[in-house]
Amino acid sequence: MNNSEAKKLNAMLAGLQRELNRHDRLSAAALGVGSAEDLQVLRMLLSEGPLRVGQLAAQRSSSVATASARLDRLERRGYVVRERRPNDRRAVVAVLTDTGEKIAKLSRAQRTSSLRSLHDDVPVDQLEAIIDALITGLDSVRKPINQSPD
Repeated sequence: MNNSEAKKLNAMLAGLQRELNRHDRLSAAALGVGSAEDLQVLRMLLSEGPLRVGQLAAQRSSSVATASARLDRLERRGYVVRERRPNDRRAVVAVLTDTGEKIAKLSRAQRTSSLRSLHDDVPVDQLEAIIDALITGLDSVRKPINQSPD
């Protein structure tokens, strides 16, 4: 990929990220959740299952203090509880409550519905090519970052 293509891809991905964040802000407001980030944490717990604060922080690329404060807020609202693991009493994990699970599932369904509308506008073969490209791109981005430029 040349520099011009890389810049164009970066701009497109940034636009996609902004739109997904906008969707999450609107969804969070409609569902009565505090923020888009809170809603994203609920969906993460739905897909990943119970997580320790450190695991949540790592997956969200935030500090443990930030993740802990977010969980405190979600816990006060009744969306998550913290439980000790029976096999390791030192391990405390965040778990969705029934209300938190319901909100996370509604949010996921809203996002899926929005993405499903792409099917009406984009031919299936193009959608498959987009999905393949995104998978390849994610794999590439997940590689360790080289500290020195090439």
